[in-house]
Amino acid sequence: MNTDLAQLFFSLEGRIGRGRFWLGTFILAVISLAATYAIIALVGLSQAAIAFSAAVAFALAYPSYAVMAKRFQDRGKPGSLALIGLVPVYGVNLLYTFGVFDSLAPSPLAQGCDIVISLIFLWFLVELGFLKGMQGPNSYGPDPSGRKEADAGLA
Repeated sequence: MNTDLAQLFFSLEGRIGRGRFWLGTFILAVISLAATYAIIALVGLSQAAIAFSAAVAFALAYPSYAVMAKRFQDRGKPGSLALIGLVPVYGVNLLYTFGVFDSLAPSPLAQGCDIVISLIFLWFLVELGFLKGMQGPNSYGPDPSGRKEADAGLA
């Protein structure tokens, strides 16, 4: 694997800009979708396919965390904030996977969880996908755009 991709998906150190965040998110989404379609093609749409798809999602949890953590760090915030998105999403995913929540007849609790996850998704979309990172170096590393604080005011 390319060392840049290894850094992107497996390291919690440093910062990444919006472009690298979107690249990482796109790659993870393609892997997830391809694996899900391959699983369904092999075993059909079944409880086994759902369980295998959940396993793929959990296999991608750490790389997803690494991408989001570095993006939060670019914004000057602790990377651990990414857990605010990952823990509820994966927790609710498990509840649906094991039939605790029924997607065809969702309970008020399931609907409430879905609303919370949707709000977290919107926050992450804006915070990580659209807002600029901190200008110049911060406690997590140098500015990934290469701008220095003095140059940042000119940009």
